[in-house]
Amino acid sequence: MVQIVGKYQYVSGENFEDYIKSLGKADLADTFLQATPVVEIQQNGEQWVVVVTSQGKTVTATFKPGEVYDEQLPSQGLVFKSVTTKEGNGFKTETTLSADLKAIRVYEFTDTGMVVHLSSNKSDVKAKRTYKRL
Repeated sequence: MVQIVGKYQYVSGENFEDYIKSLGKADLADTFLQATPVVEIQQNGEQWVVVVTSQGKTVTATFKPGEVYDEQLPSQGLVFKSVTTKEGNGFKTETTLSADLKAIRVYEFTDTGMVVHLSSNKSDVKAKRTYKRL
């Protein structure tokens, strides 16, 4: 079993700008592209805590798998409803951005880091963000 709990530093991305634009959030693309977040994942029993620090701001999401929770974007202060489920060596998070638009993130963990695969229910555009374990 791969260790999920830990700290991760963003190192690279693929197709991220096109992905943000495909969500209709082109105005946020520059903000996201400049960010180099550090993600810390903690576990307390069934509850998981994800702390994201980016551009001097820190946001925390606390959830139990399968339950709806509020998730805030670090750079914008926007809050969305998300549901995260455990899948294999990681998680799958579905975030409701609007009535008919969901952003999907699949977190894949390895001994050396984390890869986040990004997609949505409305577009074929996919992206990837790679983090190294600290």
